[in-house]
Amino acid sequence: MIFGLPIHPLVVHAAVILMPAAALAALVMSYLPSFSRRYGKLVLGVSILGLISLFAARWSGEKLQEIVGVEIERHQNWGNLTPFISIPLVALIYIRWRMDREGANIGSPAIRRSVSILLVLAALISLVYVALSGHSGAELVWGWVSKN
Repeated sequence: MIFGLPIHPLVVHAAVILMPAAALAALVMSYLPSFSRRYGKLVLGVSILGLISLFAARWSGEKLQEIVGVEIERHQNWGNLTPFISIPLVALIYIRWRMDREGANIGSPAIRRSVSILLVLAALISLVYVALSGHSGAELVWGWVSKN
């Protein structure tokens, strides 16, 4: 709690902004080495902050559920998996950035292509999990609006 308010809504907003932003930037990194060279360090930083916020959202969601006592199984399932699903994305952003750095001569074309493919897959999977987790949480909070 912060000032008597649950922390979960605060960290959730960070998670649903930072992680998708990092995932979208990772898609660009996978195709444009010049983007990776110029912005890779920034994208890595955003992805790390996004991952931290995903774990914080998971932790704070568990604490909020204890207080509220509402059964949130679907949202909880997505929320429990999402931080772990996003770890490979952060790792692959780091690898891609290191491969594309100025003066770096790392990896054969096949390895670079494989890293790009894995980066795209990790970015898309992370986007889907963040979206499903966020949407299921939004339905819990705001679902009553659409029913009225």
